[in-house]
Amino acid sequence: MATLELNTSTVFTKNYDALRDPKIRFVINQGGSRSSKTWSLCQMLIVYCLSNKNKIISIIRKSLPSLKGSVLRDFLLIMDQLGLYKESQYNRTELIYTFDTGSMIEFFSCDDSQKLRGRKRDIGWLNETNELSFEEFQQLNFRTTEKIICDYNPSFQMHWVYDLISRDNSILIHSTYKDNPFLQQELVNEIENLITLDDDYYRVYALGERGSGKTTIYSHWKYCDVLPEGERVIGVDFGFTHPTAVVECRFMDNNVYVQELLYESKLTSQDLIDRLLQMNLGSTEIVCDSARPEMIEDMKRVRLNAHSAIKDVKDGIDSVKTSALFINKSSINLLKEISSYRWKTNGDRTIDEPVKIYDDAVDAMRYSIHWYKQKNKKSSGVYHIL
Repeated sequence: MATLELNTSTVFTKNYDALRDPKIRFVINQGGSRSSKTWSLCQMLIVYCLSNKNKIISIIRKSLPSLKGSVLRDFLLIMDQLGLYKESQYNRTELIYTFDTGSMIEFFSCDDSQKLRGRKRDIGWLNETNELSFEEFQQLNFRTTEKIICDYNPSFQMHWVYDLISRDNSILIHSTYKDNPFLQQELVNEIENLITLDDDYYRVYALGERGSGKTTIYSHWKYCDVLPEGERVIGVDFGFTHPTAVVECRFMDNNVYVQELLYESKLTSQDLIDRLLQMNLGSTEIVCDSARPEMIEDMKRVRLNAHSAIKDVKDGIDSVKTSALFINKSSINLLKEISSYRWKTNGDRTIDEPVKIYDDAVDAMRYSIHWYKQKNKKSSGVYHIL
């Protein structure tokens, strides 16, 4: 193997040492935001494939869109930066990259049951491990001959992955943003500022320690593959520095099915209107953040059926929590937000007010669901579909 010039963090070094230790099977990466977990693990597996012949590495996540938008993107970027990428060796259909050594890295999701229960591999990397069920882990573990690598932000208080840590053949590699020497100062400041917003967020995303499950706001949601037919309402949370989020909700009986349609920063009023018009919404009702009445008026002037949201946050959250909630697996940003959406705390006391961070898509979802339920509420308090 030719010499590679890699800029690595201590996270890379610790994982590479664990990879070469025959006594270790489970390499468990628990860490906060921007600790370089994903980047370092990609670097490590590239080095591994260049150093070993005919090895099979599988990188797996719960949903394919999330995998493509995170690890796969970083892997291809690193390969390109190192001058290693060869288009002829990347099967874009199967998401498999084959190295000159014959070793290969494949990317797939737990949605693909054939691959989940398919051929064996030498190394399996379970990206965002706490998204996976224990059954999915077991299927992958049974078919992995050498190492299982796990990585996650410890946002769940209880999860099967924590049980792996106590095994004799496991190693826990804990990391925080302080382990990433390449992090820009503005991102360091943003992470450190979490302490002023919420203790639990700071504990999870800055310190990489387990959060308190009691502060999670939405824990009842499940994944779905497609949105069924049903009455449609669009939710919009305006932003500029923060993303503007647009979500679609479909209502069927007391079930709500949600899909992220747009999540983008630096959008002007006209930019957003252009995006919405491209969605061919017709007369679909669009429920918007009431803090920006001028933008709602701009939308109405181009015949978009826009309304102001009901801004009672606690009642809106209750509306969301009293429905069965299904989120499309392609909704990468919404899924990230809902997993970390929490109540504020003051010491040991939980306050009925959500932490105002990473909440653009969940706010858009709440606007549409609460508005729809209030619109269709009978005097008896029973909801019905119009």
